[in-house]
Amino acid sequence: MTKQEYLALFRPAKPRNRNDQQVLKGAPLRVTAGLEPYAASLDPSSAAHFLRRTGFGARPDDVAALVGQSASQVVDTLIDDAVALPLPDPPVWADNAPPNPNTQPDEFAQYITDNNEWANEYRYEWVEQLYAVGFRERVAFFWHNHFVTSIGNYILAPFAHRYVTLLRQYGLGDFKQFVYDMGIEAAMLIYLDGVNNNVTSPNENYARELLELFTMGQETAGGFQNYTETDIQQIAKALTGWQVDYFALTVNFNPLLFDDSEKTFLNNTGNYAYADVVNIVFQERSSQIAEFVCRKLYQEFVYEVADETIVTQLAGILLANDFDIASVLRVLLKSAHFFDAEVRASRIKSPLEMQISMLQETMATYPNDTFVLAARIGFILNQIVLNPPNVAGWPGYHTWIDTTSLPLRWIVPDFLLTGGDGTMLADLVPLAEEVHDPQDPLAAFYLPMALARAMIQVPIDELDIKPVDDDFAGDLENFPIPEQVLNEPEYVRTLAKVFLGGTPWYEWSVFQEGASVRIFFFLRYLMQLPEYQLT
Repeated sequence: MTKQEYLALFRPAKPRNRNDQQVLKGAPLRVTAGLEPYAASLDPSSAAHFLRRTGFGARPDDVAALVGQSASQVVDTLIDDAVALPLPDPPVWADNAPPNPNTQPDEFAQYITDNNEWANEYRYEWVEQLYAVGFRERVAFFWHNHFVTSIGNYILAPFAHRYVTLLRQYGLGDFKQFVYDMGIEAAMLIYLDGVNNNVTSPNENYARELLELFTMGQETAGGFQNYTETDIQQIAKALTGWQVDYFALTVNFNPLLFDDSEKTFLNNTGNYAYADVVNIVFQERSSQIAEFVCRKLYQEFVYEVADETIVTQLAGILLANDFDIASVLRVLLKSAHFFDAEVRASRIKSPLEMQISMLQETMATYPNDTFVLAARIGFILNQIVLNPPNVAGWPGYHTWIDTTSLPLRWIVPDFLLTGGDGTMLADLVPLAEEVHDPQDPLAAFYLPMALARAMIQVPIDELDIKPVDDDFAGDLENFPIPEQVLNEPEYVRTLAKVFLGGTPWYEWSVFQEGASVRIFFFLRYLMQLPEYQLT
């Protein structure tokens, strides 16, 4: 059975078009600090920055737990814990292969139905893992957008599980071994047509992306061309012979389909096979690979437009540590560069970052259906887990925000925090009690400030807060606004007015009935500020 015949059993085959849209990019951040260790103890702002960049959101209680610790302490703990974390148990269907299509049609049709349910279930579970596990899953998801595959092409949920397991297994490990194992992973062989690459019918798709997107890029920052079209053609010959048995869920090498002729690429000649390709690519282009990978890591954890001086230094660390990814991240995440004020709130949240950080930072307990909802919202906001748009992945950065997506982002709290239909409102009182003293008689004025600081990385005095002309409600003659509050900046009173929503300030208490509703509407207001979209 050919790949096309196999795919036709599930759905009509569709061509995969590569999206060559270029993201408009500016200049690097104006950061003078380098990779020297960040010397100061973490304060609330730096702790929140660390949590948002290494996970998905900064829970106020987690921020408080990090305050006073050193960057070195928290980074080593973060990475050591992630490396030691056991992989999740495989789903019960992980080894369930399709029945032979020559069996009863009803049996095969039932497998297709079950497989679709497993795929959705796995997608939802990964979103929940992103919420629950944090750093390891963020790293795995980063590699999902680097070693791109799409379940829309390889179809089978068991292949999705094996692919994601590989992302988790090597996400902080040996990049060279990562590249090797990924190239003969079923999901990748199907997605980039490796299963169609044989001596009689060469296919260059994987060879091209191995060089362009997965290891070195077309050229260095200095304009040096890393490879030629001939290199791609010759490497493709060395990659022939690998096949996927869809009905045994195995990957096999068939020597009869292998091109055993002599190949010449990257100035090497021989009867090379797949393992030789990986060895030669890393031998001949190790510096270029190191810079390419470190640039991607910089873009993920620091800023979209890389500081090339920092990238070069990180590449040296990657080379000195035999392509161990964790070694680079230990230095980067401990650095004064990473913690610089210019870096904070410089990235636009992806749809998943926005949703999961919303769930984290509100500190409420959410039912499992919430993660199903978050994954489905990804379909609307163009970030579908297990289905990047093309082999180049999600372009991210400015493309996450446009006139269509921004209004949709504004209504996400209405779904996530209320159960989707308004019948269940998350309990937001614990959040209020965590960020501000509930016994404070002036909580009506200072709780909104505390909530804004907890939700938004940008300093409050830099927020785009529109003035509220109406005065505070209630009997201001007998309960005047305290002098202390009148002496505060205008935004303190503006946020309080928005928060109270017509409730007299002297009647507000976190213990009153309906407090969670009042907090929700204020959070909804904060989440519609432009600065909330930044992390």
